[in-house]
Amino acid sequence: MHWTTAAILLGGGLILALSLNLPVAFAFGVLNLIAAWFLFGNVDALSFLVQSAYSSVANIYLSAVPFFILMGTIFVRAGLSTVVLDSIAKILHGVRASGAYVAVFGGIVLGALMGASVASTAVLGSSLTGELRRRGYPKSLAVGPIIGSGTLAGLIPPSIGAVLIGSMAGIPISDLLLAGIGPAIVLSVLLLLYIYWVARKYPELDDPGNPVTIRERLRACLTLVPVLIPIFCVTGVIYLNIATPTEASATGALSTFIVAYLYRRMDWKTILAIATDALEFSAMILFIIVSSKAYSQILAITGISSGFAEFLTSVAPSAYVAIVIVLGIALLLGCFMDQTSVIFVAVPLMAGAISKLGIDPVWFGVMFLMIVGTGGITPPFGLNLFALKAVTPPDITMRDIYWLCLPFCALELCTVAITLVFPGIARLLLG
Repeated sequence: MHWTTAAILLGGGLILALSLNLPVAFAFGVLNLIAAWFLFGNVDALSFLVQSAYSSVANIYLSAVPFFILMGTIFVRAGLSTVVLDSIAKILHGVRASGAYVAVFGGIVLGALMGASVASTAVLGSSLTGELRRRGYPKSLAVGPIIGSGTLAGLIPPSIGAVLIGSMAGIPISDLLLAGIGPAIVLSVLLLLYIYWVARKYPELDDPGNPVTIRERLRACLTLVPVLIPIFCVTGVIYLNIATPTEASATGALSTFIVAYLYRRMDWKTILAIATDALEFSAMILFIIVSSKAYSQILAITGISSGFAEFLTSVAPSAYVAIVIVLGIALLLGCFMDQTSVIFVAVPLMAGAISKLGIDPVWFGVMFLMIVGTGGITPPFGLNLFALKAVTPPDITMRDIYWLCLPFCALELCTVAITLVFPGIARLLLG
């Protein structure tokens, strides 16, 4: 069977399974079973799937995923997001449209503690959108900055997406985690500039109420200091080569628990909820990994991976064009699939092509990570958009969110383009 025929059958089968509302892990599993049975026969097919399942999770690097999930779950369930956003609001009080800036800086801090853009978007939306609308903010400033800043969690350590891409594509996870910081800075600057440009039209958006004193601002800064501990325990220890990403994930989860305790946000009910949420989400991710590993091996056995690599090298006149093609495919997938699914579907197919073209894997990996994040805010099925709609006031419709996301999709793509032209941005902390 030619690789294009196999690709059509596997791709069509996956689309059909997902269109039937099968969970991603089950969609992969059913397709793997049918394909393995066709390739190997009955007993060999089952043996192949069992061996693939074991090898997929018998990976020390993947143990970082449950710890990073636990870290974000502690932060959300303990209510530390309220502490962070309230402190940043006091620090920025008096700046025109300060609430929109709080969304960006809050997105940076939440991103450094949660590692999942959907969760960050939901927390920012539930905490800020209603209050900003009550204060007279237009939808472009009450909702838009949350759409853009929520994606920062996918770039800043502890990025779960970076761990998954690194483990699947064979990219050093520590390098990929640190490589996301440079593009995150670029995106943050673009978001702040956009807010400044839009806020000029609304002079009435100066902060109401009593002014915040310097002492209150300093107290707010001191309140944020404990939150910096988990950030250092992840990003800092990786950057200083004190710990591996796996070890840093454990220290990050432990330090987040300690910080939540210091803020007096922990009780037995909260601990039980944290354990339940972290267990459920970790099981879901690991189950998808088990299924997607066999899928990637079937892609290799049927010659789809090598065939796509040869096709890409034949049609792309340069590595830059090849990267644009690959990122375009990933962005198209992101319009119809959630970020995790895009990673598991696309990375096994594209990793071989990128390796064959001699492209810096860390540089490509961080751009792929950005594109996956852009897919999360891209209509019609961007998962972040639906998460935001679920927590916004009734006057903000899905149509509003679709329109409001477009400038921020453009800013995300602009960040990708800047990183493509200036690869050093991705190696800002790598030397």
